[in-house]
Amino acid sequence: MSRCPGRKSILYTKTEKEKHISFASIRLMICVGHADGYIGNREMSRIHELVNSEHFTLKERQILMDDMDYPKRPEVILEDMVDLTPTEKLVMMRKLYHMALIDQRLSLQESEAIRRIASMMGIPEEKQHQVEEWVRVGIKWRESWKDIVEE
Repeated sequence: MSRCPGRKSILYTKTEKEKHISFASIRLMICVGHADGYIGNREMSRIHELVNSEHFTLKERQILMDDMDYPKRPEVILEDMVDLTPTEKLVMMRKLYHMALIDQRLSLQESEAIRRIASMMGIPEEKQHQVEEWVRVGIKWRESWKDIVEE
């Protein structure tokens, strides 16, 4: 069980914590999706897919849909976040990059938004650089396939 910051008397089971993390990560993905000015069709589809794959309450779904039109500041979302382990924070950062790359490109605004969120979550700069490098290597690896199949 894990405590929710700011709410000393509430304990979360593992399942509740996972749902809470999923909900917050989708809200943060929406922030990243809006970082370059708009959410594209692929980003929108991915968010709808994630929302539909979870058992969110009607209220939670309404919040997510409201965020699509009127994204909240990451600070607001992170205020309600459960305590995360260092690994959970890094996984969330990876999910944010995955969302940003859904349209096959990573804008400077999206990168900056992810770095800002990672910093607010308390991910050390060195770990942020490691994740960013892992993402860059992954992009190059994916691009190398084009060289293989092109003749």
